[in-house]
Amino acid sequence: MLEAEARSYLAKFLFTKDDVFKEVGVLSGGERGRLALACLALQGANLLLLDEPTNHLDLPSQEILQCILADFTGTVLLVSHDRYLVDAVATQVWEVLPEEKNLRTFKGTYSELKVAHAQEVEQQKEAKITRKKPKHTSGKKERKGRISQKKLRELESQISKIEEELAEVSRKLEHPLEASESVADLGDRYVAIKTILDVKWAEWEELFRD
Repeated sequence: MLEAEARSYLAKFLFTKDDVFKEVGVLSGGERGRLALACLALQGANLLLLDEPTNHLDLPSQEILQCILADFTGTVLLVSHDRYLVDAVATQVWEVLPEEKNLRTFKGTYSELKVAHAQEVEQQKEAKITRKKPKHTSGKKERKGRISQKKLRELESQISKIEEELAEVSRKLEHPLEASESVADLGDRYVAIKTILDVKWAEWEELFRD
């Protein structure tokens, strides 16, 4: 490389100005990590074997490593506990399962693997619940459905009456001179009725979801 090319290349790894003239022996741990990455990127390899590459790297060095791996056109076999790095660069995850003495491969990112795990756990729970369901559950469901529908109708009737009462108080507040109660009393009644109405609607929504 010409000096200008070398300095331009080193600038990508945050070595600028007089930093390019430092001897390796005086570099900090993070600077040595960046220098190692710069040398690695120049080797022209098509396969990288990396074991915990972010250990002892400062944050700028970790960001540079991520950029190098993202731009690398060859194959990277990466062993790391840095989930952020894995999620940023991995296109396939190899998961070691010690209890099963097995290695499971997942084609996708680490985030996608977590989603797949969550879905798998949910499916296992549903399967377990299905196996534990007692016989004649259909009859119980029907009885529960009838009870729920009855309760819904009762709540709807109560809500209708409360809404009528609330509307009446609201009309009196609009014309306080025609009302027998004071404005303060009407306001207190309105708040109390509105609170009861909110509770009834919450009960209705909960019952409707069930």
